Amino acid sequence: MNSITPVFPELRPSSGLDPAALPEPSDQHRPRRTLRLTIVLTVILVTALAIDQILRSGYFTIERVQVDSALQRVHRGLVERATWRNINGNYLSVDLRAVESALEEVPGVYQAVIRRIWPDTLAVSITETGAMARFVEITEGVTSDEYINLPPSSPLQTVPVLRAQASDRQWLVNVFMQILPALRDAQLQPLSLSVTPAGRWDLELQPAGATPNTHFALLLGRDEITNKVSRFASSYAIALHPRKEMISQVDMRYTNGFAVRWRDGATASQVQLAGLSRNTD
Repeated sequence: MNSITPVFPELRPSSGLDPAALPEPSDQHRPRRTLRLTIVLTVILVTALAIDQILRSGYFTIERVQVDSALQRVHRGLVERATWRNINGNYLSVDLRAVESALEEVPGVYQAVIRRIWPDTLAVSITETGAMARFVEITEGVTSDEYINLPPSSPLQTVPVLRAQASDRQWLVNVFMQILPALRDAQLQPLSLSVTPAGRWDLELQPAGATPNTHFALLLGRDEITNKVSRFASSYAIALHPRKEMISQVDMRYTNGFAVRWRDGATASQVQLAGLSRNTD
């Protein structure tokens, strides 16, 4: 049987063009993509130049600093000058937190809050300190003296002196803040608090209502400083307050109780021991 092979007509493009001559689909869209990319880059460049011009030029300059708080401890002019000195930038670019931090270093300023008022003003709100303490660095060969602003909840009639190495500064301040409530309840004003490089603590106190020259020292040892001060404050309020002007020194370096040294001539016994105790330092 003979096989019959079908014959089909040749198919050709109706346009008569060679398919190899037609552009690839990607080639057709390439000019559009290039145009879009050019437009995007141009917009980004123009925006960056505009922002740079605004931030660097004289536009949006700060023309006024106003202090909104009624100040009693700090002079208003001092706050205004400190604000102007620490402004770096214009109305839009100024770092408000940096200016606030600088203001909180001013003696008497516990907290500063700054806000923008359109179009050219910075408004400053000040929370004044309740008291100040003076930190003195005791590192050999180094002289350092700075003021520390205490919270408004810590009013003091004195300016206590805090002495320590620079590395112990924050530790000293923390302990000082912890003992203030007990001293306030016992009506005792702190004159100084110090910690030596060896870790020994001493506290000097002035009783409220006593003569200006009346003060005495607490020897606190190396540990449990807050507990020792609280224990003494309670005993002072109960038993020692009537004889406050006779106290010369109190030794708290005992596991139970403390020793009181009286001023010369105040009593026949110069040293009185309260409770059964043992010196631990």
